[in-house]
Amino acid sequence: MPRHMIAAIQSTSNTLFKRQLKDSAQLDSNDKFPIRRDTTLDLKELGDLNKSHYRIVLEEAIEGCNYTSGYVFAPHWGVLQCDDPIANSEIAKIINPAVGRQIDRLKPYLQSGISLDLNTPTRYFSQRDNYTMSHRTCNSSSNAMYLDWLLRVTGRPQLQSDDIYLKKVLEFGDTIYHGVQTSAIQEFGFRTKWMTDADLPFIEDLLDAGFPVVCNILHRGSLAAPRGGHVILLIGRKGGNFISHDPYGTLMSNYTNPDGAFSKIPREVFKIRWQGCYRILR
Repeated sequence: MPRHMIAAIQSTSNTLFKRQLKDSAQLDSNDKFPIRRDTTLDLKELGDLNKSHYRIVLEEAIEGCNYTSGYVFAPHWGVLQCDDPIANSEIAKIINPAVGRQIDRLKPYLQSGISLDLNTPTRYFSQRDNYTMSHRTCNSSSNAMYLDWLLRVTGRPQLQSDDIYLKKVLEFGDTIYHGVQTSAIQEFGFRTKWMTDADLPFIEDLLDAGFPVVCNILHRGSLAAPRGGHVILLIGRKGGNFISHDPYGTLMSNYTNPDGAFSKIPREVFKIRWQGCYRILR
């Protein structure tokens, strides 16, 4: 019996859509259909996990495939978008244990009577209107957006502005230092850390589960010779693009457009410009 209504799943590697819950070697060619990496399937239903597989029912048939219900190997499907936030959290935890640990670290912060909803939207803060050093406070404005999400997703009052957070940052040191940001965020009650392991699949899984992710990019120069230093908040993925809240504007306009809310960055562009660092709960 299906457990939840599901919007979509996306493959994270080349994989198979199988008519029966059997090892692929035991199936003939009519009962297994090849799926390429980054293929998105719209679903009617997702069944419970069984032997590391989900039973799915497609919204519409895949061209060339003669069945619309079958099984997929769960670890090969890193993106699951569900209409139930609790189920979303459970699914993300199964697929990527590291995402599960982030969910587990978030739960103790929940206020009494609050259910975890990772679909809580992010708010946008522009650094351009910051009360001081507006040209160099991207790190603070991006972390303020992340902190604001943490506050609201756990049932606490939202930040009134990124200036309030920036003032706290400057009590600890210069806005450009990630350790200073860590200390400021902890003053608001959350323990985080700045990671430097360039784990892009983990970031993508975090985004797909609903977490916003602060990260740093080289925002100037050509793709052949990127330079600069900038901090943005990634808030999701869609159609081969990362969706970001960039506090200074839109990267793809070379910042001629100052409104960086929900701005798109092609994945291949991000991979070149990303400096390999990001913030998570600890």
